[in-house]
Amino acid sequence: MQEKEFFDWLSTYTDAEKCLSSFYNQKQFFRVNTIKMSTEKFQETTNLKCEKTKYYEAAFELKEEASYQLGKTWEYFLGYIYPQSMPSILDSLALNPKPEDIVLDVCASPGSKFSHMAMLMENKGVLVGNELKKEKISTLYSTINRLNILNCITTIRDGTNLNWRERFTKVLLDAPCTALGSGDGASKRWEIENSQRISVLQKKMIFSAYDSLKAGGELVYSTCTYAKEENEEVVKNLLENVTNAKLETIKFDDDANIPHENGLSEYGDEFKKCIRIYPQHLESEGFFIAKIKKGE
Repeated sequence: MQEKEFFDWLSTYTDAEKCLSSFYNQKQFFRVNTIKMSTEKFQETTNLKCEKTKYYEAAFELKEEASYQLGKTWEYFLGYIYPQSMPSILDSLALNPKPEDIVLDVCASPGSKFSHMAMLMENKGVLVGNELKKEKISTLYSTINRLNILNCITTIRDGTNLNWRERFTKVLLDAPCTALGSGDGASKRWEIENSQRISVLQKKMIFSAYDSLKAGGELVYSTCTYAKEENEEVVKNLLENVTNAKLETIKFDDDANIPHENGLSEYGDEFKKCIRIYPQHLESEGFFIAKIKKGE
């Protein structure tokens, strides 16, 4: 898509100028892995220039120069930190898994949200990390070992046909997408037909993920893109075809006050419960998050 055409298209969603400006000036964030070290102990021992964010107690903003590589630090090597965008961190917080939960991460590799959920579960309960491609599962293994995750198993299944029925209390589906909110240069390669094509896959995946939930369970569906075809339309298709699926309000800590925009109301007033985070909100990548409950 041509630059001007993309700008005009993005303007139908948000302030395109602010969005694109912030996209190319993103902050570096990371999360302390409290399975291995408390945030207090981390602050006492680290030599990294960083500052705790106001949005989540275990999230920090890196204050080093822009080219600084967290992956080459001893904090990273020892599994004390995980580089992760702020919206990605919020994704797991939206699902809010507890130690007693049985949780599925449908597309788990490389393990950012997967490892965060293990941390939220205090390394207890059961956490299943699924990945379709065998060549990507090794990256997930590396994350599991480095961060000392013990409450998990991994599987290799097609996300459109998981063939698990009513197994999990909570499911995260961070679906494959066109990555307009995170992929540098994605907008130059993107056409609306791309979103329409991948939306078909996403719709199959969300049905499979929802089917794996126990009654009363919760599903978080997310992408790192802007197109409604990959976001609200996918969720709407599920709600229209499954009578006991209901959108829930996404809640974070009362004092977090996360900057965001609501989901698109053109799909119905209930879609205001979804959240759209654009780069200008957190000076990080763009994200869409919806939370769905399965009726009893």
